[in-house]
Amino acid sequence: MKYAESLKKGTSTAFVATVERKDWEDWKAAGIDCIELSFNYEFYMETIDFPHNAEKYAAQAKEIGIELWSIHLPFSPKYDVSNENPEYRAETIRADQLLIEAAGRVGIKTAVLHPSSEPIDKERRAERFRLSREAICYLKEVADRAGVVLAVENLPRTCLCNKAPEMIELLKGTGATVVYDTNHSLFQDNISFLNALLDAGLKLRTLHISDYDFVDERHRLPGMGINDWNGFLAILERAKYTGPLMYEVGSKPRDGDPKYAVTLEMLAKNMKDLAAGKL
Repeated sequence: MKYAESLKKGTSTAFVATVERKDWEDWKAAGIDCIELSFNYEFYMETIDFPHNAEKYAAQAKEIGIELWSIHLPFSPKYDVSNENPEYRAETIRADQLLIEAAGRVGIKTAVLHPSSEPIDKERRAERFRLSREAICYLKEVADRAGVVLAVENLPRTCLCNKAPEMIELLKGTGATVVYDTNHSLFQDNISFLNALLDAGLKLRTLHISDYDFVDERHRLPGMGINDWNGFLAILERAKYTGPLMYEVGSKPRDGDPKYAVTLEMLAKNMKDLAAGKL
């Protein structure tokens, strides 16, 4: 068995935004081991009220036999831990804390955080960096108390953590770990980006796996873009990564091109092919 074939296979709920039992059962039947919950603020806090109903979804997952591996904290230009509007920033951090605490209650061990939204003007970057790091340090304490690992994501375009040196500077000394997204690096290739993080001593906690064209994020199936997947898997093995191969691919293409649409059968086969080194 190859190294990557020993890793669990996972999907973000971004594949089909659902908490419906039938969808989770279908994922399990397709060979998917674990899920990352990923929804916007309104869905988490209002539609399903996850802080008060986490036990319901944890019980559903347990009955199906699929693991709730991680929770992606909500993000938007408003719900941004680096937001310079103090009211919006406070509401963002309050919601993140409630979600982390709920996740901890039901055994979800990883919380994924975007360090910013965008656009970020050059003259405001230092202040956004300061606010983001302050929030990361606070939420790391919240996560520690809840028994959850806080993982901060590399991001594209003008967001914070769009280059390895900035991400290293932001996270060093915070105790936060990394969630590495393979379709967000637009200024350096994924292999050099991730190697730099690991060489700096940052710990890789989890992944967002998808492919892209190095022009913008696309969230396509691996093999439908330019990533060197065998090279990437070699880095994971060097890092002794033990988390899941967590896909963040949507069933509907972001750019509307039907050739990038993904069925559950395609997703499940791609996961096997990636782990076997066939992509």
